[in-house]
Amino acid sequence: METNQAAALINRAQAAIESIASLPWLRILQRVAGALLGGYAFTAALVALLTVALVYAGLSRSEAVVSASMSGFLVYLLVLLWAFSVRSLTRLWAMLAGATALTYVLTWGLLQLLR
Repeated sequence: METNQAAALINRAQAAIESIASLPWLRILQRVAGALLGGYAFTAALVALLTVALVYAGLSRSEAVVSASMSGFLVYLLVLLWAFSVRSLTRLWAMLAGATALTYVLTWGLLQLLR
């Protein structure tokens, strides 16, 4: 009798999880989180890369930081707009994660050249 009750409880839990996952507000919440958090991570990585690249190109550190930071505002805005125009949440998260990881690797590689 206990196994039937456990199986029924598991089935109800699975049905509840599936009904929550299909809610439109959850997809919107995931898109907002991707836009804000993923966009911020990508923008921070790109600002770091641009700062290092500008220093490598001969600009002083303070000017490089200010220039890269100012361009970061525009990049963040564009990423936010793009995050709400892409159709798939999987594509949104994959593109943001991949671009962020690639940008951090490029930043690290450029820092190694500067040493």
